[in-house]
Amino acid sequence: MNFLNPVPVAVNNQSLRVTNLAWDFLKPIIKPGDIVVDATAGTGQDTLFLTQCVGETGHVFAFDIQAAALKQTQAVVEKNGFAGNITLVHKSHDLILNVLKQQGIKEQTVMAIMFNLGYFPGGDHAIITKVETTIKALNGALALLASGGLITICLYPGHSGGLEESEAVINWCEKLEKPFISHHFRTLNRKSPPTLAMIQRTR
Repeated sequence: MNFLNPVPVAVNNQSLRVTNLAWDFLKPIIKPGDIVVDATAGTGQDTLFLTQCVGETGHVFAFDIQAAALKQTQAVVEKNGFAGNITLVHKSHDLILNVLKQQGIKEQTVMAIMFNLGYFPGGDHAIITKVETTIKALNGALALLASGGLITICLYPGHSGGLEESEAVINWCEKLEKPFISHHFRTLNRKSPPTLAMIQRTR
């Protein structure tokens, strides 16, 4: 993918959401048959998006530490007829590398890995993603990421603990070396807006 010519994003006169922006960058990356990961299943919207991209021949691994989030994710994908190609993982995303290896997935074979940090909107807002586990998860994601693949990270500095996590992730991204390239997209005229970080393994 050429980041000098990004995918056009239709905003339909609405505020551009970082989640939608992540989808627009991922659409040309993911192909039917790919292996992909939703590292923070939450409401299931990213998992559904990924299942639609990989089709019946691909596979999605969706992680969440909250059973309620996985239950909602399962309901969302079943409603849309995509439950057959998904593995729901009731574990923290910092175990991403170990879990996928146990499933027979080799390093550098996963085409897309999505992180939507913060808290599960339908659950306990005191349960949030944290710096230590998020950075460990991102290191695991780097090992899994295929050539030309993309990691997207939606960051939310506005909630308690969110700013610390966002700054830690951005700092981690800035220190990445070849073959990785990292990007950061943010709204300039809002206070503590959600932002999008992305990492690509270059070919």
